[in-house]
Amino acid sequence: MHQATVSRSLRKLQHDLELEPDRRSAACRHGRNACLDMVRLACRAHRVMKGVLRIGTDGLHQTLLSKQVSLQPAPARFRRADHWVELIRHGLLDGAIVSSSGMEKAVPPGSLPPWSELEVQLLGVLPLWLMARSKSVEGILVPSRVTAPVLHQALEDNGHNLVTQPRAAHEPAAWLKRMRDRELALPLCPGLLGAAWLSDQSLSTLPDLPPLQETLWLLLAQGLELPATAARSVHVIQRRVRRASIYEPRGGLDARNYALNA
Repeated sequence: MHQATVSRSLRKLQHDLELEPDRRSAACRHGRNACLDMVRLACRAHRVMKGVLRIGTDGLHQTLLSKQVSLQPAPARFRRADHWVELIRHGLLDGAIVSSSGMEKAVPPGSLPPWSELEVQLLGVLPLWLMARSKSVEGILVPSRVTAPVLHQALEDNGHNLVTQPRAAHEPAAWLKRMRDRELALPLCPGLLGAAWLSDQSLSTLPDLPPLQETLWLLLAQGLELPATAARSVHVIQRRVRRASIYEPRGGLDARNYALNA
């Protein structure tokens, strides 16, 4: 569909629904009003009543949500932490797995970010290893600075050359293609990906480089009364993070050393 047609359709929808555009908003930049807010919250109440949660996260942590029938799929996107918060507050998501990489600045160890109107659970701390197809790379492929400011700062402090992935190229295949084409490394947690997948991609850790540490939090809308099926999904996420946190590769990956089967 032509861009002009999309723009006309959007303007008509905004007019018909009496939406008030807010370009500063990461969640509702095309417009919102009190009626639409109530519709979103009603949809959330219906989802949760049926034991289903809509939880979002970025592409690096999508495996924490995979293969769970009580989780409604949400597109994997790299977003700044406060953008995830806004999506939950407006009812577009019921929760999100948020990394310290997306914070404006580092959070002191053991502390919880001060997000009001949300329930914040500490999931744990994971190692991010720099992984590549060869031992010699031209740089590190990362999300945009807007979506991962702490990650950018940590890698720059260690003298790495950073290459930013275009924000429109969300799919894992696009990341892997650019990594291969440009001879780049990726910051990954091996325990989240599985030995078989890493072997298929011919990825191993770069030698003599210690991992970065990222903290993960689970954000949930305040006051959600989770049915048993939804509560089990939260427990699976917690268990997967614990299992992923204990693997520390030495001299490359060995498929026999770990597995993630929640």
